[in-house]
Amino acid sequence: MKKTLHKKILIIDDVSENINVLRHMLDKHGYELFMAKDGLKGIEIAKNIQPDLILLDIMMPIIDGYETCTKLKKDKNLKDIPVIFLSALTNIEDKVKAFEVGGIDYIPKPFNEQEVIIRVKAHLQTNIIITSLNNLLEKSFHEIYTPLSVIQTGIEMQTLEYGPSEYMDSIKAAMINLNVVSDDIYYAIKKEISPFDPRWLELDLFIEKQIKYFKPLAKTKYITFSFDNEIENPMIYINDVELKRLLLNVLSNAIKYASPNTIIKIKIKNRNDKIVFSISNQGRIIKNKDEIFKNLFQEDSNHFGLGIGLDIVAQVCKKNKIEVKVKSVNNFTKFSFIYKEEK
Repeated sequence: MKKTLHKKILIIDDVSENINVLRHMLDKHGYELFMAKDGLKGIEIAKNIQPDLILLDIMMPIIDGYETCTKLKKDKNLKDIPVIFLSALTNIEDKVKAFEVGGIDYIPKPFNEQEVIIRVKAHLQTNIIITSLNNLLEKSFHEIYTPLSVIQTGIEMQTLEYGPSEYMDSIKAAMINLNVVSDDIYYAIKKEISPFDPRWLELDLFIEKQIKYFKPLAKTKYITFSFDNEIENPMIYINDVELKRLLLNVLSNAIKYASPNTIIKIKIKNRNDKIVFSISNQGRIIKNKDEIFKNLFQEDSNHFGLGIGLDIVAQVCKKNKIEVKVKSVNNFTKFSFIYKEEK
């Protein structure tokens, strides 16, 4: 008796013979199969059935496999469905392009049944593992954020009832540090399976919000902020989560290594039609400027943190084509970020 796996596979190929060959190979393994003879119809079917895997031909009329895959990956409801390309094309350029547009594998024609089955099973299993890890990640961080929210509410109520105190400020500062680290871990894992699509953000308002968030932490060292914006309505095209990770990590480091009773200066200015925003502090200098953006690097292991924050900053800058410069001399450290909109 045929074992039913209840996994849905969508085959998109304009040649009926290819569809029949694949259907014969896969049907005996109990997969639920769906077929389309062009990319647009395939996308329509994918929206309706949410397949677990898509087998996609490259050379097709109307739109080819590359464009079909590109459209799939741009759809928030379809982007995580694994796509295996099928093609008689053997040029390395064709294979590279298949991966560049979002494919996870490439099966050459004519088909070898054993190879097809092994690859299909492997990618379905991998997708199950990724989905399970993603669900576990979401649930795990929910278990972290819920008590943190309770603690924050408790601090606010305690402060309202009894007024501010040094003890409450210390608890609030510790909670902020824990939030930054947990959010970094979440992003470091999530970025591997989520695109974090960009949108237009008002940089000055975004920075002001992060400064406000860090004031309780800065207060424990009697540190204040100054913010100077020389650009009217500075806009930056970036994902809000990624910009937040960039700013929070640099600001938290600025507070961590700043001397007490000093000022952290944040500036936005125009330089040669580029938006430049910088964060500077007075205190310990950075001895290893060439090492700080490496994963897990910690210049001082005595400070709280995992050494992933500035690595995340570097990744965000690279992805969004933001140039970053670090200057650290005479007890002053400055991080500058140079952004230019791509026309």
